[in-house]
Parts: sequence; C-alpha cells; structure tokens
Amino acid sequence: MKLSDQQRDLIKPIAISAVVIAVSILIAQLTPDEQQFPKRIVDAFPFADAINNGQTWLKENYQWATRAFADVIRNVIDAVETFLVLTSWPVIVLGIGLIAFRFGGLRLALVCSLSTMVWASLDMWDAAMSTLSVMFVSVLLASVLGIILGIFASQNDRFEAGIRPVLDTMQTLPGFVYLLPAIFFFGIGSPPSVIAIVVYALPPVARLTNLGIRQVPHETIEAARSFGSTHRQLLFKVKLPLALPSIAMGINQTIMMGLALVVLAAYIGAGGLGYEVYVGLRRLMFGQGLEAGIAILLMAIMFDRITTAASLRQQGHDPNKGFKLLPKRLQGQPLAEALERFLTLVYAICGAISALYSKFLAIIIQTICRPLGSVFSSGAHRLVIANSYFLTSVTLIALVHLFDAHVTGFGNYPSSWEFSIRKPADAALDALTTSTVFIGITTWFRGFVFSWMLDPLAKFLIGLPWWYVIGLISVGVLLACNRATAIVCVAGLLFIGATGLWSIGMFSMAQILVSVVLCMAIGIPLGILAAVNNTFEAIIRPVLDAMQTLPAFCYLIPVLMFFGGNVVSAVIAIMIYALPPVIRLTNLGIREVSPEAIEAATSFGSTFSQTLLKVKIPLALPSIMMGVNQSVMMALAMLIITPLIGGGGIGREVFVGLSQADTGQALQAGLGIVFFAVVLDRLTQALSVRKQKALGLNIGAH
Repeated sequence: MKLSDQQRDLIKPIAISAVVIAVSILIAQLTPDEQQFPKRIVDAFPFADAINNGQTWLKENYQWATRAFADVIRNVIDAVETFLVLTSWPVIVLGIGLIAFRFGGLRLALVCSLSTMVWASLDMWDAAMSTLSVMFVSVLLASVLGIILGIFASQNDRFEAGIRPVLDTMQTLPGFVYLLPAIFFFGIGSPPSVIAIVVYALPPVARLTNLGIRQVPHETIEAARSFGSTHRQLLFKVKLPLALPSIAMGINQTIMMGLALVVLAAYIGAGGLGYEVYVGLRRLMFGQGLEAGIAILLMAIMFDRITTAASLRQQGHDPNKGFKLLPKRLQGQPLAEALERFLTLVYAICGAISALYSKFLAIIIQTICRPLGSVFSSGAHRLVIANSYFLTSVTLIALVHLFDAHVTGFGNYPSSWEFSIRKPADAALDALTTSTVFIGITTWFRGFVFSWMLDPLAKFLIGLPWWYVIGLISVGVLLACNRATAIVCVAGLLFIGATGLWSIGMFSMAQILVSVVLCMAIGIPLGILAAVNNTFEAIIRPVLDAMQTLPAFCYLIPVLMFFGGNVVSAVIAIMIYALPPVIRLTNLGIREVSPEAIEAATSFGSTFSQTLLKVKIPLALPSIMMGVNQSVMMALAMLIITPLIGGGGIGREVFVGLSQADTGQALQAGLGIVFFAVVLDRLTQALSVRKQKALGLNIGAH
C-alpha cells in the first residue's frame, strides 16, 4: 500500500525517535559506568570559588560605595512611599485616572480608577503603595539606563554586537540569581530589590530603543540630512521622536518584568504586595495570597494598558475617535448614540475650559517672563499652551488635595466599600482538598505523571553516558538550527557537567520536557476548541489573561494543597503556569488561516472535521510552535521557584545557593538555566520557521 505524503511525514519522526531510543538503550547497557561527568574535571573547574572570591574582594573594597548608593535609593523610595501613603486615596485615584485618560481615553480611565480602588477595597492599599514606590524608582532607573544604552547601540554597530550577549544573559538569567549579590552589596529591603529589578528588567527597553531608532525609514533620514541636520539634530529631532512607539513598548515590557521580580524580592525583605503573596504561601493561606495576587494582577493590567495606549497614541491612534465609552458594536443603538453625544458635549465643554485656563496661565507667565526677553517670554507661552492638559490635571489634583487638607477631609477609605475573598477562597480550597472524588483524581494524575512520564524519562536521561548525551543533543540542534547554536549547546552542556550539575541538569531537562508535553496535550485541544467556538473563546480569554498575569507564587499554594510537596507538584505548577501561550497561539493560528484555503477545501467537499484536521491545524502549526516556544520560556521561569513546594532539579540549586549565601553555586545553576533557555528557544523557533517554509508561508522567518 502506497503511503501519502502526510502519512510519511507522520511516520518518519516516529521511526527516527524509535531508532534513537533503541540505540540509546543499547549504549547505556554497554557503558554502565560513564553516566557521571568525570570527577577530575569537576574538581579542577573552580567557577563557584572564583565567583565567591571575586564577590568577597568587591565587598571588601567597594561595599562602602554600594551601601552609600543603597542609602540614596532607600531615601528616595521612602520619600515616594511616604508621599503615596500620606496622600488621600481620592487624589491617587484621580491622578492615575487622569494619566490613563490622557493616553487611552475615558474607558481606560475608568478601568484604571476602579482597579486602584480595588486595592483599598481588598485592604491592600499600603502594600500597593509600597509596591508602587519600588516600581516607580526601579522602572525610572531601568528606563533611563536602557534608553541610553539603546541609543548608543543604535549609533555604533560594534557596541551593539558587544552588548547583545550581555542583554541576552541578563534577560534569561533567573531573577532569583540577582537577589543574592544585591543583598551582599546593598543590604536587605527595598534597595537590593530595586537594583535586582533594574538589572533584570533593563534589556527590553534597551533592545526596543535600539530597534526603534534603527527602523526609522531611510528616506526620512535622507530628507533631514538634505535640510542640513547635524548628527545630533538627526538623532534627537528625527530618530528618537519616530522611535517613541517602540520605546514605549520597551517600557511596557520593563514594567511587566519588574512586577514579576518585585514578588520574588519579598524573599530578601522587601515589603508590598509581593510580601503578602509570600506570606500566603508560607502559611498556606490561599485567600490572602489570592487577594494580593489580584491586586498585582490589576496593577499589571493597568500599567500594561496605559503604556500600550501611550505607544498607540505615538503612532497616531486617537482613543476618543468613535465611541468614547461604549463598545463600537453598539453604534446605531439609540440609547448608546444618545449617551455618546452627551459625552461628546462634556468633552467639548471640558476641552474649552482647559483651553481657556491654559491661555490664562500663558498670559500670566508671559507677563512674568517679559523682562527676561521676548524670545524667552514667547517660548514660555508656547510651552504652557502645548501642555494645557498636563497643567489642567495638576491644578485639578492640587485643588482636590487642598480641599481634603483644609476644607473637608475625605478620611479613610469607606469600610462599606471593602470586601474580602479570603474566607470564600479558603473554603473553596478546603472543600476541594476534602472531596474524595477530587482527591482520587489528583492522586491518579500525580501517580500517572510520576510513574509514566517524569520518573522513566529522568532515569533514561541520567542513565545515558554524558558524552553520548552531549553528542546526541548537539547533533539534533545542528540539524534543526545551525552550527553556532550547536556550539552553544556543546559549551552549555560541558559547563553544566564541569560544575557538578550533570545529573541535576538531566533531571531538570526531564521536568521541562514533561511539563511542555502536558502543556501541549492540554493546551492545543483547548486552543482548537476556542478557535471553533466563539462562546468558549470569550469565556476562556479573561481566564488566560488572569493566569498569565498572576504572580507565579499564587499557583504554588493550591498545587501544594492538592498534590503535596514533591517533584510532581513542581511539574504540575510549571505546566499550569506555562499553559496560556499554547492555548492563545493555537487559537490565533487557526483563526488566522486564510479564508481562501478554507473555501478551497470546502469547494472540494471537505467536511468541518476534515477542514479542521487537514487544513486549519496544519497551516496553524507555525503559530502553535511559537506557543510551545513561549511555554518553554515560562516553564524555565517557573522552575526557579518550584523548590518552595519540593521541586528538585537545577532550580533547587539556585534556591539553595541563595539560602546559603553562596553566589557561585546560585550563579552556575542560573547559567545552566540560561543555557536551557537559549537552546530550547532557538530549537523551537527553528522548528516553527522550518514548518513555515514547508507550508510556503513567510511569517516570523528572519
């Protein structure tokens, strides 16, 4: 019987895998004493000792400078936090709402204002202000340094080539690794948290600043040069303004990464919402951890929407175009049209008042500045007119603050507006953990994952000779990617072996592979269902938003209570945390299949299931592979905190190094995770690009 091309494509990888497994088992039987990396190489490789000695030398000679810098940072954070805590809650809500209104319009302003009020309703106001103060200082420092680095990189190819691997390492090195040296040099509390966040969250803004400047159209640059612009004028008056959307997206990513690390910073004494999540985990108080997680979730959504809106506004998007509050799909409905006409009238009145107020201020300032010269006076006049919204907003906030301070104080947040989900959340969790049916399901699933997936795969990888594993993985990477990635693969595996982490690294590889397989087994069917059912997609979308934004700590409490503290719990926590990208990109890939391909299949008499299985899913494979890529990256990020619930592997070595103040041990384990991240990222991307080329697509390939 002659096989079709699709059948051959399916059978070929299965046959190759079977041959590789058979050969691997044979070699493992023939070389029973070569599983461990040679001890003489491990003893002669002093990486951890060198790092610790270097840290000690820096501490003895330069700690005075770092501690002085830490005092400056602590004073700035204390000043910002004191201001935020002492400022009445309506002023904070109004200030955030006005910022959101400026960039995203009325709808975003209401979302952000209500999100801010939820912090107080959950009794998390002071903790949220503490987190805001740390985030403000951290993101400000990271953005300034990142933009400067990005500008230099965009102007000098050699500097960009030199800084690129540094940014790669900074972005892939687990955040936990930064905390230990930060403690040594900057003490405990908020200052080391700020430094760790700056280092961890700086790469995105540096990369996107460089990218934004380099992507300025060549024609625009030539036009500016033809008008006599100098190099400096070209940079600051042409390139940077045109790169602002990209820079805004870089700041967006920096904020998201900073929020991810501010939770981990609770481990070194930082307060705020991260500490509330950490306490909830340590005391197994799911409700408390969930409330703090929701507050962080709302903060992340708020920052994400504002910075995204700022980027879109730089690209010419007007948030007030069309319906200002209601969805555009209601256009044509009489009540919706009436409400929007009323809002348009309110906008016009407020805009006129703001314009009159700014003109009044401009006349006053112009009169004051007139003795300094006409040029200075007219410049001040133009500056005030150009910033009318800012000046009007500041005045409004100042009036509300003065009213609160000298007329009628707003007082504390009304207790009648407060609510708590701690008891219902704890009760729901207790009901599940005492349900015999649920206990039976979790026990079966835990046993299945351990007995049929994790344990056999870990024993298989650990039982293979070290040289065979290096050769097998490197050849596979060479065939899938390129020579440079294969060299990185060999170097990374040799480094893991030389640092004495070979068996631990193989176990971590098994953890990641099992987690990703579970993600694919669960996520791809859910993504397919979301793609073919709009109702299910509408239901699951906010769930995925919450899952992807909630701090990783929040997943550990229910997993610990459902599955206990063990290596299987770690795999399940990793799987849950890394699940959203597979679902999202499977759904997106199927929905973006061209209508022409679907119509062609339908015209040949294909049924719904045939069109789905033989047209949509094959054409969506590149997108699905990118979802797997993102899941791998999230799995590696989660691996670092699973030791808190009994997870082993290389993440535990980072955790132990941090607990024992052993920077060398933590760093070498962290670099092992960096190696896994780089190789798996390149491998999954290469497979996605190869599938795109096979399908004749031109998306995502570089």
